[in-house]
Amino acid sequence: MSFTPAPHVTTPPADAIAVTVNGQVVDPQNEYAKDAKNTDYIVITTRKILSIAEEHELQELSITILEDLGNSSFLCHCPCSDLGPIRAKQFVRQVDVYRTVYKIPESLVSSTRHESPTVDADDNNRITKRNHVSKNDSVSTPTQEYCTVDILTHETVKDQEFEGLKEFIASTCGISVEDLESVPGHVRMTLEMDKLVEIAKDDRVRIIEEVQQPQLMSSYDSRPIIYGKTDNVRSSFTGNGQIVTVTDTGFDSGNIDDCHPAFTGKVHSLIPLARNALPKLSDQQKRDDPDGHGTHICGIISGRDFETSHGLVGGIAPSAKLIVQSCYLSWQRKIHLPLNLETILAGPYEQGSRIFSNSWGVGADKGLQPDYANPAQVIDNFIRAHPDVLVCFSAGNDNYMKAVGKPTIGQHAGAKNVLTIGATGNQGSANAMYEKSSMGPSAQKRLKPDVVAPGVGIFAALSRGVVKYDGDAATAADMPNAKWKSLSGTSQATPLVAGCAAVLREALQAGGCSEPPGALLKAVIINGADKIPGIAENAQGHGRVNLQNSLAMLEPPPYFANDKFLPPSILGGTLVGGPLKQDEVYKFWLINNGTNNTTTHTHFKITMAYNDIGNKEIQNNLNLLVIDMGTKEVIPGNDKSLTDLDVQNNVEQIVLGYVPEHGLQVKVHAQKILALHEQDYVLAWSVFTPLEQSSS
Repeated sequence: MSFTPAPHVTTPPADAIAVTVNGQVVDPQNEYAKDAKNTDYIVITTRKILSIAEEHELQELSITILEDLGNSSFLCHCPCSDLGPIRAKQFVRQVDVYRTVYKIPESLVSSTRHESPTVDADDNNRITKRNHVSKNDSVSTPTQEYCTVDILTHETVKDQEFEGLKEFIASTCGISVEDLESVPGHVRMTLEMDKLVEIAKDDRVRIIEEVQQPQLMSSYDSRPIIYGKTDNVRSSFTGNGQIVTVTDTGFDSGNIDDCHPAFTGKVHSLIPLARNALPKLSDQQKRDDPDGHGTHICGIISGRDFETSHGLVGGIAPSAKLIVQSCYLSWQRKIHLPLNLETILAGPYEQGSRIFSNSWGVGADKGLQPDYANPAQVIDNFIRAHPDVLVCFSAGNDNYMKAVGKPTIGQHAGAKNVLTIGATGNQGSANAMYEKSSMGPSAQKRLKPDVVAPGVGIFAALSRGVVKYDGDAATAADMPNAKWKSLSGTSQATPLVAGCAAVLREALQAGGCSEPPGALLKAVIINGADKIPGIAENAQGHGRVNLQNSLAMLEPPPYFANDKFLPPSILGGTLVGGPLKQDEVYKFWLINNGTNNTTTHTHFKITMAYNDIGNKEIQNNLNLLVIDMGTKEVIPGNDKSLTDLDVQNNVEQIVLGYVPEHGLQVKVHAQKILALHEQDYVLAWSVFTPLEQSSS
């Protein structure tokens, strides 16, 4: 978006820096607001991380920090027009208004292949579209005249303010308010591209994002396997007492009582979403699975064991129950989601589901990686508000054609608090990646996927709602009307891991942890994963899931930071940390007591995970450090240095190529906490032997 020189500006500080928001860059040397008399929203850039005392100083000026924009810049609500008192603070580098250019992300301009309208900007954030184009203006003809967008407000915009915004949007676009699709703080509509700036200039609007259609993440000779002697594990833990939600294309023929034999007695409920309002369909037709994708996912999680023509086929957590939400609308739109994405989480949560398996998402479009957007923010905030939830998402299948080797982690998969899963080969190619499995990092440079799991040639139940299926199918002699089919992709890897989560959650509850944090499941899965030799980190994340390794960490019940306890063993365990405020540190010791043949393993690993506030950048940053009590060496997380700590990931891991003889001190430091917030966390640790050593 291009600007003409601002007609009324004030001189910025000599050390003022450019601010980047949503990919749009504003240099204060070119544009710097004199005051904020026409807006209630400003961007404050500080010289360093804000202390609690400095946050209080801003609060005394009626400033509310809404979002950490990264690089020490904050979006703030400011009801006063005079910026002088804020600029006078020694810890403040600069203050500018929240400009309209920030509200139309660079990714929206890029994805629509459209040069955004040329606009004039004044120093008070009032941007108006030009009524004419001079011969010196460079404005291309739009290659896309219409775009479906989400118009999102600032979080301070409530009730009547929001209703007023809807009236403004409708009037601007020449439609009725009743024609707008909306939930509080969120309007979705298809509009002409030349209306973007007119709507964005309204002070109530925070951002306008392009709506992209989610896709399924499937693209064929063994039962599902998660490496780590799964059969031995299943003898004791099978997901009993767990409810896993699958949001997908539906369930079998749509009938709980008359279903594929793999699911007899296994379905808790069926929820129709996309076809619920279609009056000509029966209740069963609104819930069935004409595509087969959703039923296949369900079978991988908890399908009953059957000896078939392709061997034994069954689910990872056969005792788990299922909630299946049907989002199938048509053959052209296999995943149609509600406007309020929280719906797909809140409804099943009320029914007792705590694990969610999602094998769909918005992937790369023509090689362009989708940015973090409202869907990811909604998911992140739900997880943070419901800490006993684990939400799994497929990484995507976009590592092909022009995107080979490039970051293609999808929009939903890029959410900070979800467990993102890529795909490897299966038995014959166990140490190779599935060739299309999307690569990381995320658009915000976070390490994704988190883990990988087998996703090639996975057999599971074939939906009886599929009218015709000509592919290779497995059959069972005692079930002549049932079939199982094979699919490949990150779609298949994801329910494998969701099933593992159900097993782990059962194990935690059996050990006395009645409400296990979802982040603890995430940390245990990540810490138990095996790094595959020769595979890039951006492809495999923290490695291939190993259920046996993860279960071993749960043999001692979780420690709780708020309790008093003797130093745990370095061999393996977990800890649930309490909330930390800015600059607080929690520390404890891991001892090497020399029992249980510690020396049979050669390495040590510890993982920290936590649920951040939903926004593009990390809002609350915790750092993990360990101190070798023998050498006194201090080792930070994610292979960073003490002068360059990780500020982009809410998962940190430390791997040592030895088992510390004298034990470790573990520290968690609240390096940056958003004003008025606290941050809890979990830890999981273990000793292990890398694959290249264990296989030699």
